[in-house]
Amino acid sequence: MLNELKQKIIKKLGGFIDFDDFLDSEVDYKVKNYILTLAVKKLYNTIGSEDVLKVHDTGQWMFQGRPISEGEKTLLIAEATQLLETKLWQVLQNDIKFQANRKMFLLAENELQITAGKMWLYTLDAFNTRLKSMKSGSALFNNKPNQ
Repeated sequence: MLNELKQKIIKKLGGFIDFDDFLDSEVDYKVKNYILTLAVKKLYNTIGSEDVLKVHDTGQWMFQGRPISEGEKTLLIAEATQLLETKLWQVLQNDIKFQANRKMFLLAENELQITAGKMWLYTLDAFNTRLKSMKSGSALFNNKPNQ
């Protein structure tokens, strides 16, 4: 009895009884998409735009929604420079390229496996792009310094 009364009150006030009730409702698609995105982000600890390294309107480097000090910025640039110049980075890149090519050209039995190999190469390219941008003094992905 109490549960039914509670559900009637929730409905009367424009709320939803459960998630399925929300999905079946006439709520605007954009609102549903926004709420579903927040739910997925919370459930799976996804990364949002505020979590990546970027530049604030003031020119301050930001990471995970917080400003980075000049010391941390200098350290990140030095670490990116150092990593790009190490033998370890060369070894890792060659290993990833070898594994991806092997997956795509020798072991692939279907299109999905070829796509997986391409994603390895895409990920490697994303790492390289970010490191080179940071080495050049930019907090932006694939951008020139001071932009």
